[in-house]
Amino acid sequence: MAESAEENLALARSVVDAAQREVRGKARQRVPAMRFGAVAGTLGVFAMAATYRLNVLLLERKLPPEAAAFVAAAAYTGGAGCAAVVAARRWRGLPAPLPTETARQVVDIIGDSARD
Repeated sequence: MAESAEENLALARSVVDAAQREVRGKARQRVPAMRFGAVAGTLGVFAMAATYRLNVLLLERKLPPEAAAFVAAAAYTGGAGCAAVVAARRWRGLPAPLPTETARQVVDIIGDSARD
């Protein structure tokens, strides 16, 4: 009886370790998409920050204030939109960050032991 409990405990530990490894691996795959998401967020913040105002001031030398503000906003919005599209495309093709492979292996093991 004690051996069976120890075997079950060892099996449970190995399943938990495998699930953690799988989730970590899937999370690492999402890092590039998260980076592009951060770029999109940063560019969005730049649209509202002091850099925006600096560009408006520079553009006001050649354009009326309204047109200068519009051009600067359009440039930052376009950059943020492009980064967001790239992030979404990279995110879409990745597997869910769940231990699906480990769960499948556990089901196979349980099914094999039930047949025995």
